Amino acid sequence: MFRYHGACLFALPHRMPLPVKSPARRPLRLAAPLSLGLALFVAGAVHAFEVAEFKSGMAQPEVKMQLLANWNFDRVVEPSDDVILAYDNDPAIARRYQFRFCKGKLVGFEQDVRPSLKALIIAVNNHMQKFGQPARVYSNIHVVSNGEKAVFAMFWRDNAEFVGVKYITLPTGEQMSLSFDVNNLCYPTPRL
Repeated sequence: MFRYHGACLFALPHRMPLPVKSPARRPLRLAAPLSLGLALFVAGAVHAFEVAEFKSGMAQPEVKMQLLANWNFDRVVEPSDDVILAYDNDPAIARRYQFRFCKGKLVGFEQDVRPSLKALIIAVNNHMQKFGQPARVYSNIHVVSNGEKAVFAMFWRDNAEFVGVKYITLPTGEQMSLSFDVNNLCYPTPRL
């Protein structure tokens, strides 16, 4: 005999009682995993990346205060209301930090490293061992005022953030940077 129970048909012997499921208990079974998952998602999104003492979600004045108090950069400037650049005047040092903000909160960080093929291979290898295959690969050539700019970038997804390695060749030199971006409402991630 077939008895209808919920959205399925079960073939049960006539004398076997149907299992009784309280409708009030079903939402509780779903509520616990959903609330735990939501809590983990929110907790993960609050501080998705941390580089030195800089954590995603930090307020812009706090980032600037940390830079001025604890780091010895030649210049700390704000070229726009959502970016702080900290760098040294000597390009041979290759030390530049770029902080990107969305609605006053830190959502992106980019750090220059000394460009070399060896450094690129080591960075890509380290990221592939930690995160697996990249989620996005970008390669393009752009025309700039004094020639061509070739860009190669790889991005890996790590929970709520993108971790990236960028290598740029310009007519006057090369640049390499490591980047961290969290999803935000101001720009699409990963940021190229």
